[in-house]
Amino acid sequence: MTSQDPTIDVDPVELPNGKRRWRRNRVACDSCHTRRVRCDRAFPCSRCLRSDINCEFTRERRKRGRIARSKANNGETRDEIEPEPTRPQSHRLSPVNSPASTFQRSPASNDISASVSDERRSVAEVLRPAANATEEWLAAAHLSPDSYELLNGTGGSDAPLPRLMDLWNSVDLAGPRSNQRSLPLPSVSGNPPQRPSSRSPLKYPVLEPVMPFLENNLPRRLVCDLLELYFTSAFSTHMHPVCHHIHCYVLRKSSFLSADRPRPTSPALLASMLWVAAVDDRAFSLSISPLQRRKICQFLCALIIRLLRPLIHVSFKDQDPLPAENTTAAQDFSASAAHHPFEGVGDDKGLVGPAGSLDDVITYIHVASIISSSEQKAASMRWWHAAFTLARELKLNQEMEITSNVDSLTDGSSPSFGYGLGGWPGSPGGLGFDYSNTSRPSLNCVCDKPRDMHNGPVTEEHREERRRTWWLLYIMDRHLALCYNRPLALLDAESEDLLLPLDESAWQAGIIHSNSPRPDGPQCPRSGEKNKRRIFPNFICHDHSILGFFLPLMTITGELIDLNQARNHPTLGTRLLGKDAWEVQVAEVLRQLEMYKASLTTFAATSAADPEAPLSNAYSKSDPVDPQLSQAYSWHTQTVIAYSSYLTHVLHILLVGKWDPVSLIEDKDFWTSSPAFASTISHALEAADSVSQILRFDPDISFMPYFFGIQLLQGSFLLLLIVERLQKEAGEGILNACETMIRATESCVVTLNTEYQRSFRQVMRSAVAQARGRPVNPSEIRHRRKAVLALYRWTRKGTGLAL
Repeated sequence: MTSQDPTIDVDPVELPNGKRRWRRNRVACDSCHTRRVRCDRAFPCSRCLRSDINCEFTRERRKRGRIARSKANNGETRDEIEPEPTRPQSHRLSPVNSPASTFQRSPASNDISASVSDERRSVAEVLRPAANATEEWLAAAHLSPDSYELLNGTGGSDAPLPRLMDLWNSVDLAGPRSNQRSLPLPSVSGNPPQRPSSRSPLKYPVLEPVMPFLENNLPRRLVCDLLELYFTSAFSTHMHPVCHHIHCYVLRKSSFLSADRPRPTSPALLASMLWVAAVDDRAFSLSISPLQRRKICQFLCALIIRLLRPLIHVSFKDQDPLPAENTTAAQDFSASAAHHPFEGVGDDKGLVGPAGSLDDVITYIHVASIISSSEQKAASMRWWHAAFTLARELKLNQEMEITSNVDSLTDGSSPSFGYGLGGWPGSPGGLGFDYSNTSRPSLNCVCDKPRDMHNGPVTEEHREERRRTWWLLYIMDRHLALCYNRPLALLDAESEDLLLPLDESAWQAGIIHSNSPRPDGPQCPRSGEKNKRRIFPNFICHDHSILGFFLPLMTITGELIDLNQARNHPTLGTRLLGKDAWEVQVAEVLRQLEMYKASLTTFAATSAADPEAPLSNAYSKSDPVDPQLSQAYSWHTQTVIAYSSYLTHVLHILLVGKWDPVSLIEDKDFWTSSPAFASTISHALEAADSVSQILRFDPDISFMPYFFGIQLLQGSFLLLLIVERLQKEAGEGILNACETMIRATESCVVTLNTEYQRSFRQVMRSAVAQARGRPVNPSEIRHRRKAVLALYRWTRKGTGLAL
């Protein structure tokens, strides 16, 4: 029995013998026919009304069945069969009041072109994606087909790009009705979708590049809500991400949400921003069900991989790329006509393709953050490695040199993305770097130049985006090295010439100047000797953001990782133990930690004495400060101090203690009898006190959940050792400290659920219960604890949390 086509409605017809015969009625509207769903035939139909789609019936009718050979040979079915385009066609879109709404070409569907068999299929069949397309995309991205489940997807779905409009049943997400047609998603086979005749302006024109891939699947209102959620702050005093997979803001909120001059952005980065917002549990503020959210995450995951060409930037020689100078197809969104603008760049053998862009690096960060917060932590290193490698290729660790005529960038990268935008420096059809220019490059601030992000020179905002992206990767590298017990990938030596990031308030307010205290660094003609920027290394807590208080701690963590790697070295480690050089390094790290602890006292005192000072960039001094705003600022400051205090104690433990829990409990070298062990006990107890303060100001551990998990784990090993040794003789102070660590671990599990936290919570809970007198089998429970802890080793061959 053949399955009934849902796009063709059937009506019962009474026969003379009393039986019913179902008669086909081909009146489904174009939208329902394309999505292969049942149409209620009330023009406009209910589905089009819910989706804000112009309900029409414009397609050509044709008979069912196979096309006769005679007609096919004579070319009589040309309007029923889509021909192979000989050249990309430019579909003009209605202009939006934004210079960013017009961009050159989308790199979405370069790598799959229409085959001869695709030409002989009907449009409805072509728009139906292949069943294994998802697996192909995930394979290219080094993800398994089951990765949708870990990305809040629905791993059992066959359709890689589901028609999400079918999910909006009783919930109206599209807002007021508008007379518009949506754009169908470019099909896998590369056939261009039909262009709309008219569209209403977007609330946020920055989304224009990605809307051709979203409009037939997501309501505009939902897309705008997700973008707003991405930039939602957890505090009213400073910008701090509410989404857990955003570690800090490397992009300015006002540049994206601007209605007149938004930042030119690649479709892949925009899609990844929406995915980060949708995958976060804070998306409960949106009027979507959990099933809808999972479908949205699945769709956006596949779309990002499709747009990004993951992990490689190569030119596909099986296509006929357009010349880089051609700007006539500046508004072509079609799948078959989309070509990478640097197709002609690369080596002469086609083995090394064009470099990516800053937007690609940020997109890699978004994807890697989501994957590394799941159970497949080891697989996330492929994405982090791609981000590290591309950032180094783009020389994000160096100050951007600007020529006197500011023609372009000396690093060869486009300011925002790797495809063309007319008039954007470094892009095809825009301003290109002229290596024959004899003028000397300059590092100085360009704040006195016209601030035109679209047609003018490179702005200070773009230079600061590069710096913030590099320093975020710098933090992530140290965090991942601590988690996975691996050497550092980004070195201090290659970061020392880059200015440290701006304060968050100045960054979001757009008060950006490159003014280095070094004579060979960038200088600002406006600032002069005032407002000098911080330089690397810096061990002072000066800001409420991750880049302000956490970056100095991760600089110290990098030194500890180098020391631990040297200590575990097969030959070098044994020669360095007990040497004076080793003691000198330990003393230097202790000096840096004391410097940071002193800065915390100054930071707290300054914040309490003048809470308006950090807000001067965002709030006028003439206006009275709201008492509630001052209280929120104090709460934010206490949260930062609580986290920073705990992290300093953990770094003390890592400096003189052991990292591996099994070696710590076995104690084969009698380390627990050394003075170093006695010094770490006080830090472990003080760390537990800091955790209690953290739970007071941040009960759900949502301030920095991505980084806090491994720090909490390393700070708990020593308490577990004490309870394991003392058993019922452990004092109430030790047991209360363990209970505090357990509560914090449980909060972490609720916020970012990972296996190692669940496992360690069980180990810690059983140890505390045994110490309080719970009858257990000592040998069995000790064996189970050791088996769990043996999964996560920080020995010479250990891989940490990477299972």
